[in-house]
Amino acid sequence: MKPNNIITLTAFLTALTQLDEPLPENIQTQLNDISKTLKDNPDNIGNLDAIAESYPPLDKVYQIELIRIEKTGERTKGLRPLPLPTEPTAELTNAAFNAFSNNNSVAAAKIAVQPNLLQRVRDFINGRIENE
Repeated sequence: MKPNNIITLTAFLTALTQLDEPLPENIQTQLNDISKTLKDNPDNIGNLDAIAESYPPLDKVYQIELIRIEKTGERTKGLRPLPLPTEPTAELTNAAFNAFSNNNSVAAAKIAVQPNLLQRVRDFINGRIENE
């Protein structure tokens, strides 16, 4: 999986857990379509950026999460940045599949994404832990 896809997927799942209402039907359908091939091809995350942009409540929290992940990954000037991971954790892929394949991805994400999963993924992105 491309490093940017891991970041996008993490931010998108985090944003879903912060919504209070189910997604509009057209967006839910797009996520259901992504889930159909996600298990076989973790790189097939569709265009989550465009999906988020099409629904302002989701886009608002999604953009905040992208910035939060980016700030977490900033390095001091004297240190060389660690390479971004190229393999998602199995937990991240499973959480995305479980959330996207459900008829209510918001509720499913709140169940699928354990509180410490996203922190572990952020640590993984920043090279503080290895892929398990």
